[in-house]
Amino acid sequence: MDTQHLWSQIQPPPLAQPIPQGLGSFSSPGEREFPRLALSQLTLMRMPFEEAVLNFRSEGFRSIGLWRPRLADFGEDRAAILLQDAGMSVSSLSFAGGFTGSHGYRYTEAIHDGFDALKQAAIVGAETVVLVAGGLNGHITKHARRNVVDGIRTLSERAEQLGVQLALRPMRKTFHHTWSFLNTCDETIGILDQIQCPNVGLAIDLYHCGLEADWKKSLRTIAPHTSLVFVNDLPCPNSTEYEMCLPGDGILPVRAILEEFVIGGFEGKFEVHVWSEKLWELPSRRLFANVRESLGRVWPAAWGHWARQFRNDSPA
Repeated sequence: MDTQHLWSQIQPPPLAQPIPQGLGSFSSPGEREFPRLALSQLTLMRMPFEEAVLNFRSEGFRSIGLWRPRLADFGEDRAAILLQDAGMSVSSLSFAGGFTGSHGYRYTEAIHDGFDALKQAAIVGAETVVLVAGGLNGHITKHARRNVVDGIRTLSERAEQLGVQLALRPMRKTFHHTWSFLNTCDETIGILDQIQCPNVGLAIDLYHCGLEADWKKSLRTIAPHTSLVFVNDLPCPNSTEYEMCLPGDGILPVRAILEEFVIGGFEGKFEVHVWSEKLWELPSRRLFANVRESLGRVWPAAWGHWARQFRNDSPA
């Protein structure tokens, strides 16, 4: 079975707290620097690969999250040269996994696809490969967990050789039987505890985790386990469509969540990752402007630092 495009058909799917001490200014030595911002290619799904890289860079982003089907179509070697010439790093490569067979291929095929993803990541210099566990797919939970643990352990050995981090992404309960039976941060951390591999962490997606009943109480505990944070928002609590919105446009306390991650010691990248048909319909300039406005709303100090460092503009 050709696994090159296994993930190409995915159709799954007042906040006015003060900025914590030391996070509002970045001029004094020893202060925590704001973790680097990245923008996912999926946020501008319809933009061709080369155009996306060049536009991301011209808009001030120095890091991009890549989508495997687009990368494969463009070519990994060509992409590596383009990214290097543009001075762009790669925050993440999405997605691999599906260890339970819910995506129409066997466990061994999922492993081989994961190896392919790691090879792609190494070529373009991606820091992290994002994994999705797979839906329950008729398995008992114990068996599904064993498949995921064994699969990630196998991939982690190759990832360590290549210098790539793995990040396991929990998803909302809506996708329990289709994309991931791991639906909470605690469940996913339980898998990490079984795996016991230092190069495997969490990929936290605010859309998928933001409504967990008590996760906000333990954000600082979650932060050290986290390799990557997908920043987005949830339009409404009972939405049945897989439609995200830009941070600050929905119901989640995005600013407070990001602050808690930084206070908790998270040092990875915050990647603006928004799956939205509505956004994809916008002209690229309007979409980029909306992203900038969104960042300015959810964390003005972060936006100001980013703007000064990468654009030499005044804070928005």
